[in-house]
Amino acid sequence: MKNIALLAVLAHSLLAADFAKWWPGFQAAVAKADAQAVARQAHFPLEWENGKIRQIKSEADLLKSFDVYFTPEIRKNIAARKPELLPSGEYLIVWQARGNEYSLRFIPEDAAFVLGGLSEGPS
Repeated sequence: MKNIALLAVLAHSLLAADFAKWWPGFQAAVAKADAQAVARQAHFPLEWENGKIRQIKSEADLLKSFDVYFTPEIRKNIAARKPELLPSGEYLIVWQARGNEYSLRFIPEDAAFVLGGLSEGPS
């Protein structure tokens, strides 16, 4: 039983280290509005619940409308917030605005992480 717990702690630590390497590059790409770099680090189609928007269907959609999807509010939260590690290995950024709760999800994929989507719901 101790070995299983130790392996879980080790896997958790490795995920955190990988995310710590990946996160600054993603933040920089968003800050520079580098849509191509962000698209390379996303998993399509993306659930993207923000107002009337429900999904980013493809990389081409993101490239065409980057500023529509990555609003100043979303960019600010990516720049300012520290993502939280969930037991599943995913990371989340959560904030409140306009009576809703928003969460950006980052999921492990291969040897890195990718943007997994934006959720919107009541606070």
